[in-house]
Amino acid sequence: MAAEASGFSAEYEALVGILNSRLSTGPLDIQILPDANFLLASNLVEIVDNTLGVPKAVLAKAFITARRIFFEHLDNLTEDHGLILDSTSVVLLFDPEHITAANARKRVCLAYRSRPQSEQTKRLKDELWLTQFFLTSKLKRHNKSPTLWSHRKWLLKNFHTLDGLLGPKWVEYEIENVILRSAEHHPKNYYAWDYMRWWTRSRPGLVYEWRPPLNVPLAMLMQDWCSHHISDSSGWSFLTSMMKSPESYSIEGQQLQAAVGRKVFDYAVSLNLKNLSLWKFLQEILGCTSMTPVQKVRFEYMKKLGKMTSSEPRGSTLQAFAENSLLDIGAYEDPPDYD
Repeated sequence: MAAEASGFSAEYEALVGILNSRLSTGPLDIQILPDANFLLASNLVEIVDNTLGVPKAVLAKAFITARRIFFEHLDNLTEDHGLILDSTSVVLLFDPEHITAANARKRVCLAYRSRPQSEQTKRLKDELWLTQFFLTSKLKRHNKSPTLWSHRKWLLKNFHTLDGLLGPKWVEYEIENVILRSAEHHPKNYYAWDYMRWWTRSRPGLVYEWRPPLNVPLAMLMQDWCSHHISDSSGWSFLTSMMKSPESYSIEGQQLQAAVGRKVFDYAVSLNLKNLSLWKFLQEILGCTSMTPVQKVRFEYMKKLGKMTSSEPRGSTLQAFAENSLLDIGAYEDPPDYD
């Protein structure tokens, strides 16, 4: 009754309270439950094994309150920033594409620039945690939300220079615990991989001298990830773009391409893998190239293509791929003369 008297429903206060209490304690998975019978105790919401369970009915009632509070205080954003942050966290949990709510949170973050450094850092860390909760959850709409991925990108683009915001291991953390975690929960996650492409191009927060040393561990990390998720064509596509970046034409880049190509090729042959995305990746980086470090594994790859044309069932996808790939390689090595 006290919650209702204050204008906040019990569902709203319970959800806001539990979200705020977890912002400084680390990752949290979120699940929307069909009804309250799935809760272990007689709570409105609860956390079990680092997973927040929210019954649909509770979330709906909390959203109704949150939406009202949000629009009542939107014009007083500077003074009522706490209410804005609380209400929009519930709004975005209910509707991850609520652009007005996401933009209001951006405005609050910008307003914090006039505050002491410690307050700015805490606000931005909390914002990064909240977006991580949503983006790495098993909730498909949140995991694949263009609005939420865009919001996280905006945060890093605009605040990466803030002292104390990004820890010494934040590069590895962002890739392994945000992007790849999201990609694992929902394969072929376009928005997660688009964010990954942006990150590897711009690498906010890293001085130029630190960028090249990251190329090798990043490529090896991606090669290992793709080998464990061989059916995820988006992962292979991203690894292809890494291998064919402008940096790949340096000696170090060619050696890296040869090393990755060798690992993937040997892995595919040893397990007799027939996944088309994997073989398309090998064709992209080994098929049509004159790079010297790649030639040994390239020759073995072409021999394997030759075997596949006869060993795979006639007309099958992989047999047709092998034939077409050899034709493409032949055209590359001996281009037709049109004169």
